[in-house]
Amino acid sequence: MNPSIVDIVMQPMGRTPGVLEPPLAKYKPQIVVLFTSNQEYADVAIEHIEYSWRKHIARLPHVIVKVVETPWTSDAVDRYMTAFSEAVHEIEQHPLTEGATLQWHVGTAGGTNLMAIGSALSAFTHRFPVYGSLDKDHNPKKSTAELAIEIDLFLNIGPGFKALTKPRSMRIMRYICSSGPVGTHSIIKFIEGSKQNESAGRKPLVDAGLIIKDDSGKWVATNVGLTLMTLMAFEEE
Repeated sequence: MNPSIVDIVMQPMGRTPGVLEPPLAKYKPQIVVLFTSNQEYADVAIEHIEYSWRKHIARLPHVIVKVVETPWTSDAVDRYMTAFSEAVHEIEQHPLTEGATLQWHVGTAGGTNLMAIGSALSAFTHRFPVYGSLDKDHNPKKSTAELAIEIDLFLNIGPGFKALTKPRSMRIMRYICSSGPVGTHSIIKFIEGSKQNESAGRKPLVDAGLIIKDDSGKWVATNVGLTLMTLMAFEEE
């Protein structure tokens, strides 16, 4: 019988396997994907999972290794993203995930800088949440699980897209992006509606972190709001 929820950790990795321990302790994944330039690096991490990190998990996860060679060349990000998409497809077809809700966790610490960029861009493309792994030596008071920190901007991507599927919310968002900062009365005038109409259309944007009030009390788009609007404009072309 398959679990109703399957947690998946997608982790770039270089010579140091320790970046995997915090997400292993925090998410207790059933599936782990390691992106590395060398199979030996993955083998060391797998040994840690089976022995020294076994205390963090109830059962051993299924491990998938994707080798991205020479992750410092100009096409490294593109090749990493291809490997990432291949892993997603493989997981979606895996017996462990049949009929289950998949909870994705994408790491950005580990491997080369280009691997980190590829991981973040892949997460954005697939609309997956992202975490970073803090250094234990610089955070001695934190537990191992607390060293995995979720990055808020990426957590808002899914809810942000959902909010922008509402026509009135999208219209208000476009107005704020093009004319902001704008006040509530300006939005009401723009949509030619009531205060209730404005509130109903604006609330999903606020809840998803796409807009905030500036120091003057007017509405402006957040970084994630601007990013999603740019992406959706590209998709509409």
